[in-house]
Amino acid sequence: MSPSKQATNLVWLKKSPEIIDLLATFPVKKPFQSRVKQLGLSQVLKKKILNLEVICSPLNQPKVGQLLTVSDEKELATEVLLNRHRFTGLVRKTQLFQQATLTVIQNIYLFQDRKIFFGPTALSSEQERQEALTLFSENHNKRPVSLAQTFQHLILARIWNRILSTSNDATFDDYNFKELHEIVERLNTLRNIYILLSTSIVKKLATRINTIYKQSVSYEDAVQIGSFGIARASYRFHQSCGVRFSTYAANWVFKEIQRQALAGRLIKISSNTVEQYAKAVKEGNAAKTSRFSIILNEADPGELKQETSDTAGLISFEQPIKCPADEIETRQLYAILIKAIDQVLPAKNGDIIKRRYGLPPYYGNAQSVIEISKQYRVSRGAIYQREQQSLKMT
Repeated sequence: MSPSKQATNLVWLKKSPEIIDLLATFPVKKPFQSRVKQLGLSQVLKKKILNLEVICSPLNQPKVGQLLTVSDEKELATEVLLNRHRFTGLVRKTQLFQQATLTVIQNIYLFQDRKIFFGPTALSSEQERQEALTLFSENHNKRPVSLAQTFQHLILARIWNRILSTSNDATFDDYNFKELHEIVERLNTLRNIYILLSTSIVKKLATRINTIYKQSVSYEDAVQIGSFGIARASYRFHQSCGVRFSTYAANWVFKEIQRQALAGRLIKISSNTVEQYAKAVKEGNAAKTSRFSIILNEADPGELKQETSDTAGLISFEQPIKCPADEIETRQLYAILIKAIDQVLPAKNGDIIKRRYGLPPYYGNAQSVIEISKQYRVSRGAIYQREQQSLKMT
C-alpha cells in the first residue's frame, strides 16, 4: 500500500462518524447508478430508481404519491436481509472478525435485553447470547449460519465499528476485509435507495412537527433530518414486521427530528420528558400531565396546551402576553448572550449561531441551515458541524 493511501485510510478512520448504526465506509468512487446496477434488483425497480435519481434530488423532488409499492418494499427488504446474512457468515471465517464479534457479544448485557439474531426464538436473552458465543467460537466449517441467525442491524453495526477500530493498513489490503467492506457498501446503497424513494414520506411527516420543535428546526431542516430516520429504518425493516415501510419508518423519522430539535435548543429538554408528557396526555393521567407540564413550561416561556396527540412527542405551546418587565429582562438576556457569543466563538461560528436562533442583528428572523449554507456557499453538513461545535463551546 502506498504512503498516500495509508494516510488517507488513517484520516478516514479518524473522521468516521460517531453514529454507530449508520455504517461507515471508505469514500465511494463508483457513481450511484453503477452501484444500483450491481445489486440483484428487478428491472422494474432498477429502472424506477435510476430514472428518479436522474430527474430529481431529495430536496427538489416534485410532489408525487407513494413511490414505494408493496413489492418494492419486499424486494428491498429481502436484499438488505441477504446482505446482512452474508456479513454474518463472513465474520465467522476470519480470526480478526471473529474476535471482534465475540467481544461485542460478550458485552451484550450492556444492551439491556438486546436481541441478537433476526429470526424468532423462544430463548431468553442470556440463552441467545450463549448460543451466539458458541456459534462464533466453533469452526465455521462445522455448520453454516442459517438465515434465522442473521445479525440484527445494531449488532452488525457494532461489530463493523469494532473491526474498523482494530484494523490497520494490512487489514485494509486483506481480501476478506475488502469483501466485508463491499457488503457494507451494498447495505448503504440500499439505504440510499430507501431515502430516494421515501422523500415524499419525509416531507409529509415534516409538516407535522409542532411549535416546540419549530423553535430550533425549520421545515427544510426537518426534511433533511428526517432522512436520517429513514436511513435507520431501512437497515432494520423487513416485511415480517407486519406493516408497510412508511408506517415503520414514521417512528424513526419523528424520533430523529425530536432528538435533533431538542439537542439544538438553547434551553435543553429531555426527549424522554416530551415522550412521557405525550403518553400521560394520551392516557389521561392528570397527575403525570401536570408534573411534566411544569418541567416543559420552565424550559419554554409559553403556556402548555392540554391536548392529546396521536403521535408521541408532538405538543404545542401558546405564547402569553408579555409585560414590560419581561421585555426588559429578555433584552438584557439577549445582550449577555450576544456578548458571550462574541467573546467565546470565532466570528464565523458566532454569526451562524445568531442566524440559526434569530439573535441580533437577525432578531426574529431565524434562518434554516439551507439558507445559511447558501449565504456562506458551503455544504449543509459544514454548517451543522460548526453549529454543534459552537453549542459545545458555549
